[in-house]
Amino acid sequence: MKKYLFILAAAAALASCRELVLEDRTQCPSFLFLEITNAGRFLDLDDIHATVYSHPKTALIDERETTVKSIQDKETYFVVRGTGAVRGYGLLGYDRLIPHGPEWTVPVGQDYPPLFRFHYLEPVRDESFIVPVEFVKDHCRVSLQFVGTETFPSSGGRFPFDIVVRGNTAGMNALTGVPVRGPFEYRPPEQTIGRFEFTLPRQADHKLLLELYGREGLHDRPGFAESFDLYDILRREGGITWTEKNIPDVDLLIDYQQMSVSVSITPWESSSLEYIQ
Repeated sequence: MKKYLFILAAAAALASCRELVLEDRTQCPSFLFLEITNAGRFLDLDDIHATVYSHPKTALIDERETTVKSIQDKETYFVVRGTGAVRGYGLLGYDRLIPHGPEWTVPVGQDYPPLFRFHYLEPVRDESFIVPVEFVKDHCRVSLQFVGTETFPSSGGRFPFDIVVRGNTAGMNALTGVPVRGPFEYRPPEQTIGRFEFTLPRQADHKLLLELYGREGLHDRPGFAESFDLYDILRREGGITWTEKNIPDVDLLIDYQQMSVSVSITPWESSSLEYIQ
């Protein structure tokens, strides 16, 4: 029934448009549909924030909340007129992010969400057209395990530190794919003894630190203890440049007594293509 009503509405719009001067076709409505080429990696009911902008003059035409299934079933579409080309983006997993136009940032103190993003730039074609889009993985999930700290005399076998992850990238410009600079600070809870999990955005610069703070009652000197250059560790030991098309996940093992670090990388897919904006 929905598709039947859409066909009737589209036919009426196109019929009225034939009365316009032929040279002014940009005022006729075109119906833009999206098609997610890797939709099988996601759930049908996963929420997506989708947008369409005019191009080259970047002006928002429309944005809406939809789902993977609604896009794939062609129930979600955009009416475009007055521009010869369009661009836009879609976000999946954007909870906890705050939008400021096309810039989406995470508040200080919160973990970054598992964000996926697609973008497109296409000429407008007559009546209706379908734009294929692909979600890329714009986050890095880090599983961190400390060993060698249970020998601290006052720890009683417990992990004697709290950790804070601190950086200079707070989010993403979803339209351009450029990371947004801003304060990022998150204190992940301990999962099991010495084990923590957190998520990082695509980084804008090298300012990414892992800080250790002695716990009251478990460490003989509570407060700031030391910091690790997390950006350098991930680059040197894991080869992560933050320009990957799909950012891999990381298992990070830090031996505190031996002062050694090992990194294991889990790619989201086998491709290692560079991230192209």
